[in-house]
Amino acid sequence: MWGVYAFQYGKSNGGVGEFEVHLRTDCRFFSPDYQQPATWTLDPPLKKVSIEWKKYGQYELTQGDDGKWSGSMVGKPESWRKMEFKRPFTTVEMQVFDSEWEFIHSGGSFPVKFKADGYNHFICDQFPAHSHWKLKDGDKPTPTINIDWGKYGKYDLVIDEKGENMTGSAVGNPGNWRKAKRIGKMNETGDVHVHDH
Repeated sequence: MWGVYAFQYGKSNGGVGEFEVHLRTDCRFFSPDYQQPATWTLDPPLKKVSIEWKKYGQYELTQGDDGKWSGSMVGKPESWRKMEFKRPFTTVEMQVFDSEWEFIHSGGSFPVKFKADGYNHFICDQFPAHSHWKLKDGDKPTPTINIDWGKYGKYDLVIDEKGENMTGSAVGNPGNWRKAKRIGKMNETGDVHVHDH
């Protein structure tokens, strides 16, 4: 059930629009294009998924025999939606979701966190700012993670296939390098579980 889906809707001109959504762990629903603190729940006997998308509305979709999901906005059957499974999350995506890393630069290092919430928040207690992250080419073995750190700048780092290390720099300034090493997984309270290698 977890993974990346194609989400379709009917356009006002009669065409069909489509964008990507994620069904993440802990019933978190995410869309790169329409970010909200959204949730999803599954009713297995009814093969029904309910989506609470905050300002974008509430939706109910049922699964057909072909495995595809179809439904509408709650109470508005004319506002139809369809959802089709595209792929499971990659190893790297699962390693990044709700994780803590040692962020390294020429002057030292400090911990940072990548939250897999409705806004992909990037958290650094030592240098706080309203910050976000996103993966470029997330389906590739070694994707690039982009960090928008507010007043502290923007960074692009390439993550290795195991999701244990990343290397890069400030955007447009390769001499201003950064590296990061995964420490472990955050738990529900935001603490970190350090795993064995």
